[in-house]
Amino acid sequence: MRQWKLKAGVTEAKGLVNEEAATPQPGPGQVRIRVRAIALNARDQMILAGPFGRPEGEEIVPLSDVAGVIDAVGEGVSGWSVGDRVMTAHAPGWRTGRAQTFGIGPGSLDDPGVAAEQIVVAADRVIATPPGLSDAEASTLQVAGVTAWNAVMAGKPVEAGDKVLVLGSGGVALFAAQLARALGAIPYAAVRSRADDPRWQELGVAGTMTTDGDWGARAYELTGGADKVVNTVGIGVVNECIAAAAGSGEIAVLGLRDNDVPALDVWSLVGKQASVRGVAVGSVAMHQDLARFTAEHDLHPVIDRRFSFADLPAAYEAQGQPGIFGKIVIDLD
Repeated sequence: MRQWKLKAGVTEAKGLVNEEAATPQPGPGQVRIRVRAIALNARDQMILAGPFGRPEGEEIVPLSDVAGVIDAVGEGVSGWSVGDRVMTAHAPGWRTGRAQTFGIGPGSLDDPGVAAEQIVVAADRVIATPPGLSDAEASTLQVAGVTAWNAVMAGKPVEAGDKVLVLGSGGVALFAAQLARALGAIPYAAVRSRADDPRWQELGVAGTMTTDGDWGARAYELTGGADKVVNTVGIGVVNECIAAAAGSGEIAVLGLRDNDVPALDVWSLVGKQASVRGVAVGSVAMHQDLARFTAEHDLHPVIDRRFSFADLPAAYEAQGQPGIFGKIVIDLD
């Protein structure tokens, strides 16, 4: 089979190496998946740049988000069969309940990535692909979809009639907007550019604005106060998010791009009795709940562009560009 390797010291997509490797065989309690689609995330750019997620002096198979079909089953595995369409869980040790600390996920450190034609994983890491989703769509659920589900449904869960403000136009933001609308809430978007993109209306977003200057107050005017702010940017914009929030609103912080911690606007935070919650992907149960929800509501993740497996470096380059609308996906069909 073919696989991609991120060699030690390589920090640019053009340095990725496509090589031949032995076909992996599943051991006891494992299944082998023939990969059909892989989705990229912002964390993949961070791992590429290093040292985040990189074992010093070692090479890794990169990327984490995958969908495919089981083509071999190891001894002792029950509940899964050859031909089953599946995804994989990002944090298999966090099954359910309260948040738990977990590693960075596949494609980093000692957790093998999925940039290969076939991969072997523990059977308890496997989740059934939702009916109605293509493999390309299903591959986007593992990180972006589950993170959006955590942001929207955990902490203070969004309810019908709530106003939800999402920051950005990447996969998590669009997932969150889709989930909010399906729940009967009213989604809004604050973006750096392309606020007039007609695709926002197609997603049912009630209003958009640009995040230039002190945008928090304008976001409050746009939404009338957001019950939930899905912050995909980082803690650096937390004061603008607080300004945008309604009384008792929640700011779900999941972005890592802007980590310059400002002096917190405590007066606004306390005055609004708002809460700020950190979000890091989610549990296996969240992934399963999301899969059921997408099937029940016929939701389809937004894909910006698709690349072939042979063009994986180009997919990295595309994912790293500003202004993408949805997910970058690699097809192996």
